[in-house]
Amino acid sequence: MDSELTVASAFAKLHAEDPHRKLFVFVDEHGRDGEHLTVQFLAERAQAVRTLLENAGLNPGDRVLLLHLPSLDFIVAFLGCQAAGLIPVPLAPPNPFKLANEVGAVSTIANSCGARAILTHTDYRAVVDAIPLPAEGPQWPDLPWLSPNDAGQPDGLPEFRYKPADLDEPAFLQYTSGSTGFPKGVVVTHRNVHHELAALAADFELGDDTVAVSWLPHFHDLGLVCVLLSTLAGNAGCTYLISPLSFLQRPAVWFDVLSRVRGTHTTAPNFAYDLVVRKTTPEQRAGWDLSSVRRLGSAGEIVQPSTVDTFFATFESTGVPREAFHPGYGLAEHTLSVTVATSGALALDRDQLEQGRAVPATSGCAREPAVFYGSGWVTKPNARVRIVNPETAQPCEPDEIGEIWVDSPTKARGYWSLDKETRRAFHAVVADGDPRQYLRTGDLGFLRAGELFVTGRLKDLVIIHGRNYAPQDIEASVRCAHSRIRAGGIAAFSVPPLPETTSGERLIVLAETTGAELDEVTATDIRRAIRRQVRDDHGVACHDVLVGTGLVLKTTSGKVRRAACRAEFLHQENERRLVPGR
Repeated sequence: MDSELTVASAFAKLHAEDPHRKLFVFVDEHGRDGEHLTVQFLAERAQAVRTLLENAGLNPGDRVLLLHLPSLDFIVAFLGCQAAGLIPVPLAPPNPFKLANEVGAVSTIANSCGARAILTHTDYRAVVDAIPLPAEGPQWPDLPWLSPNDAGQPDGLPEFRYKPADLDEPAFLQYTSGSTGFPKGVVVTHRNVHHELAALAADFELGDDTVAVSWLPHFHDLGLVCVLLSTLAGNAGCTYLISPLSFLQRPAVWFDVLSRVRGTHTTAPNFAYDLVVRKTTPEQRAGWDLSSVRRLGSAGEIVQPSTVDTFFATFESTGVPREAFHPGYGLAEHTLSVTVATSGALALDRDQLEQGRAVPATSGCAREPAVFYGSGWVTKPNARVRIVNPETAQPCEPDEIGEIWVDSPTKARGYWSLDKETRRAFHAVVADGDPRQYLRTGDLGFLRAGELFVTGRLKDLVIIHGRNYAPQDIEASVRCAHSRIRAGGIAAFSVPPLPETTSGERLIVLAETTGAELDEVTATDIRRAIRRQVRDDHGVACHDVLVGTGLVLKTTSGKVRRAACRAEFLHQENERRLVPGR
């Protein structure tokens, strides 16, 4: 990838050099190889999709919604769109069992981006067509439905003749997961993608000998860019794909495959490493040889030091090298990555942290330190990260926590049709004369010896009596409070004071539980344990603690939607106040 190439052009180059390479293999829920795509077969199928799209009257620059269940069909559809010069919009397909609740998001996004068609599987269309929607509720967008299964045979030799006039044209739209607000369409350009894939190849030492294994969703930036597009561009010899549903139902399948195929690269969010510790047995781990792993990535959410330590202690018998652990920080608005690698964990003085300063803990600290894991360094050419006061735009002092601002060749072009939001988020200027225009990430952190440490989300910050608390820090305490608490089902957030009081913000904790249905005695014990743990660790009282099942709202990628949890709590609280006698 010496010269700037589109994904389609990079794939065409791979096709010319190695058409018989087995590029993708889809693995079933038992970890067995299923359907696969060679470079040649993928080229032929993508060409047929390109012809299908052109015959449907679609023109370069038109947006097409991609609604696919986990499968190789998505790769064919995406590459077919690229070959035709169309702008694919990958989305999570609405769950047929929750269709009435989820179809509205598809219609909203279709209107937002001016989509011209929907590309999906024939089988998925047949399933959702058979489910009637309430007449008064949201409906499917009024668009033609197309399927790669109907594309027929390619006409002639595979070719990818479309070349954008400018590499700053949109390559695809990445709709954000909505963990902190309404999803917005990030405009990712061909130039953005080229520089991101080049950076990934260098940072993760990717090449023809790379054997990647992934269960990441194809419609999120980490799975789409880091796994699928990287492989299409020739950054991997072969990539094995597992359905995210298969992983969640049986987490062991991830390492079953990684061990069997002698995988070299894999990545996942922090919660996945917690899950495989809890959901695998010593006997399973004894049967795995993970010594071939060269890069074990962690991205998509803040790395928890306890997760890392527990994972490597538990998986020592597999031979997975600790030096393979390669976390990173990124976001869709930056195409994917900002920083990679790590120096490890750093313990901070908790009192100073609550005042917004990152000061290393000393032996004389009265309280248990707060520990953060480093997210690595900027490696892309002509890239820069600044830590900035979000209110004044002044640069922060070296030990001051502020908002992370970033500028590089992979900073996306903006949000589709949202000029005001684009100006605010993508064209921020630091108040010290720096001529660059930065992307405001909305994340908080600090730099130490050039390494980025991420401490939380600006909008999620819990402020009680003038002190700052990272919700992840409180949630980590809650996780240890009681054996019945489900590690992946915790949310901490603050809400305004009640109208009749003069006290400040209130701390609310939601904690999902495991096992049998809670009786009131056990529920009371869990609530007391949570209050005690949070008070001892942070010196702050919980105003409300809710325990049970189904409490924590999440994105389709598994991130806690604290803003949505907060809104739902306030809605329920308001409902209770409006009903007499409650």
